[in-house]
Amino acid sequence: MPDEDIPEARQPVDVALAIDIPEDGAFTAVEDDRFGMVGRMVLWVEEVCVVEGEEGSVIVRVLVNFLGTVGRESRTHQCGTIPTPSGECGDRDDRMPAGSRGSDIVSTFTLPSRWHKDHWNKVGQVAFTSRGGSGSIDPNDSVHGALLAKGLELHMEPLHDAHGNVNGSFKTADVVISGVGLTAHDIEQFHHARLILRPFVGYDDIDVDAATANGILFANIPDAFSEEVANHALALILGMNQQLLISDHFVRSGAWADQRSRPKRPVPVHRLSVQTVGLIGFGVIARLTAERLRPFGFKVLAYDPYVTQEVADGYGVTMASFDDVLSHSDFVSVHTFLAASTRHLINAERLAQMKQGAYLINTARGPIVDEAALIEAIKSGHLAGAGLDVTEVEPLAKDSPLHALPNVILTPHMSSESVEAGLAVRRRTHEIASSVATGGLPDRHVCQNRPLFDQIKEALGH
Repeated sequence: MPDEDIPEARQPVDVALAIDIPEDGAFTAVEDDRFGMVGRMVLWVEEVCVVEGEEGSVIVRVLVNFLGTVGRESRTHQCGTIPTPSGECGDRDDRMPAGSRGSDIVSTFTLPSRWHKDHWNKVGQVAFTSRGGSGSIDPNDSVHGALLAKGLELHMEPLHDAHGNVNGSFKTADVVISGVGLTAHDIEQFHHARLILRPFVGYDDIDVDAATANGILFANIPDAFSEEVANHALALILGMNQQLLISDHFVRSGAWADQRSRPKRPVPVHRLSVQTVGLIGFGVIARLTAERLRPFGFKVLAYDPYVTQEVADGYGVTMASFDDVLSHSDFVSVHTFLAASTRHLINAERLAQMKQGAYLINTARGPIVDEAALIEAIKSGHLAGAGLDVTEVEPLAKDSPLHALPNVILTPHMSSESVEAGLAVRRRTHEIASSVATGGLPDRHVCQNRPLFDQIKEALGH
């Protein structure tokens, strides 16, 4: 961090801010034009004091060290902190050295009216919308049935009417469960909602900042599919190493019978125990992937700036720089969350840093990888191939060049699929939705605007 970015000692800091204070004491206040902040500030918490303000508001007084700014390009991230490759608000055990001491920062939080009980529906209401845009409430459906058993009122309809306006059930619902994208304009019409729930993992098409600005919690379901995605990543790694598609085609085409030989391979097949897998991001799925790789003898590297070597030691993983992971790995497996900061994170420059003859595995989100650059890297022979469960545009176009590449395994964004995962996600959907519709709060870890969660919880006295 340049010295000129650090203000002189005890410079007053007078801003309103949304904060997320982890147990270790470090937090980041991130630029958001709704709060009138200029630049992103990295702060170190010295003291935190929560006092009661007027009319039920909460005042948070924070005595901090002001460490400087880290850019001006981003609004509040969905986690409320600087994005990490794992897409989570990562551990900050890599404590930063103290900089110049700042003054008290005061943030006053007034509980939004939608969180006052006299604004709630007498009977909790849950509104569903999905990508299909149609459907009906079915008491035999496990989610619908569980919510109905709680005495809740359920609605299902398309998000918009024929004129593009939000339909009425979403304007009055306490909880909106949405499988479709939500804009700020949509969210502003959710007049009673206290929670928006995405009933799966990805939510890059939902304006979480708008939900936060309107006092609405946003949650997804990050804890139902992890094992399945890790298993799929492992399957792609093993399948690419053995070049199974090439061998399968060789047999099916009749070439084996005609030539009585073995197929020509783009690169030699190597024993797993002499190879290295690099994980980009080291969140829950990456850690499960590492556990599955270890019995095969792989050396495993990982890049995630907010995970310490001490944490990685428990998984037999060596933390390394982004550059070193790319340049030393035979397989690079992507486990980052899709956000503005990770779109095309794996671009032509990054692909060129990978080892000659390496493979790219992506079970995260398609737009994290520059697909055109990946195709070129494979066609040129720099990369040996790729295993992709996700693509930049889905479904993959029939004329995509990826179809013609024999050393690319493609699956239709189904790495999360299993009977058990399906049951788990449905259970978690009704658990999270009912917790709010019946007057409570969801689990903190499923909320992606956690600073708002903490403020609401404090104001409600939960």
